[in-house]
Amino acid sequence: MARISDVNIKDEELYWDHRFKRHTIKLLPGDFDVVNGEEMLVTVLGSCIAACIRDIKNGIGGMNHFLLPADKKLNNGNAHQLNTYDSDATRYGDLAMEQLINNIISMGGRRENFEAKIFGGARMFKATLSNVGQQNIEFVKDYLKTEKIRLVSNDTAGTQARKVYYIPSTGDVFLNRITRVNNNTIEEREKQYLTEAKSADTNADITFF
Repeated sequence: MARISDVNIKDEELYWDHRFKRHTIKLLPGDFDVVNGEEMLVTVLGSCIAACIRDIKNGIGGMNHFLLPADKKLNNGNAHQLNTYDSDATRYGDLAMEQLINNIISMGGRRENFEAKIFGGARMFKATLSNVGQQNIEFVKDYLKTEKIRLVSNDTAGTQARKVYYIPSTGDVFLNRITRVNNNTIEEREKQYLTEAKSADTNADITFF
């Protein structure tokens, strides 16, 4: 198996996918990973966003899975340094994107060769609640534009959850839409994660490159 990033992967999050015949890493909300081999990354999205970014020249790339655009507690103009993986912190898009990009670069990727594909942002909650999915979509598109990273493909918004399979070495993405029957489970899970994220201590040290 090729080297993967230094993020700690639990045994239940790493498995062999018999259909794709690849080692596969499962990402949960707040997770990200970067690989430089033939591994596949997979996640299930409701209102959350997954950004898939790779260096098209050498195939180094990764995926994140974030819940909310930004953590206002950390968005105060101060510089921080993130030395360890903190899933509470990377539940927020601004930190999740920084960590994904920085890890790709640290493994040999070059920013000028980056391409991005984004997925998720469905409207999973009742109309009386804020549309977190749309906020996430707007955030990640603005982020990529600001960072001058080419957005080459996206499948966002709507009302259906998605299961996304991403192979950074080739840039291939395989997407399954999840039926409404299963959406209730995903909706309840995301509500729980959102509640936890808002109350979590995310005062990790962050470095912005």
